[in-house]
Amino acid sequence: MWTGVFGESGFFVVMIRAQRESHPNKELAIRARLAIAHNTALNTETVLTMRDEEFNFRLFLSNGVKATNLLVAGLGPAALSQRGVETAMQLRQLGFDALQLCDPNVCNEASTIFGSLELKDAFMQTAADAVAIAGSESQHILDVSVTELLAMCAGYPGEACAVLQQVPSGVSLRGVPARVLLDAGLRADTLKMLGYGFAAVVDQTAPTGTELHKLGYRM
Repeated sequence: MWTGVFGESGFFVVMIRAQRESHPNKELAIRARLAIAHNTALNTETVLTMRDEEFNFRLFLSNGVKATNLLVAGLGPAALSQRGVETAMQLRQLGFDALQLCDPNVCNEASTIFGSLELKDAFMQTAADAVAIAGSESQHILDVSVTELLAMCAGYPGEACAVLQQVPSGVSLRGVPARVLLDAGLRADTLKMLGYGFAAVVDQTAPTGTELHKLGYRM
């Protein structure tokens, strides 16, 4: 499970990963209830007197209970699936994002419950998502290719650059179409800085003459 502590201001000041519950539907402890209510529309008196089965997706969504609250309370994807979360998109509605999926335990758990394809559809949507997941163990768990990551960065060269900075340098463009590089705003000077000289780009992306020209190479 996930546990956390509160500072004097009442905010979470640290979140650490502890051993997960072996039974995801275990009844919520007092501190878990407090974590769920923290900075939400729920008040302490209410959550301390509620029946355990009332802590479900609908309650979380309608009262602004977010991923941070839930993880600190020990409610990962498996536990949430026992509390009415039926799809990966519902996880996203609760504030889970690609950064949370970078934790391989969370990602593995979510992948087991919802499947990697559904997770990719829900969480791999933006350039920021691509940057978050690039180079992480979760990229491999979800089987997200560099082509897919760079395609999410269309129009965002800074994010595309950040993606390539996090994957093995000089070899990660193998099979990436040159048009994906162009759409992402990557050009010859940036690619060279990232470890991809002219020969590597030609060998790994098989560009046409026109694409080479657009990338900034002059024959």
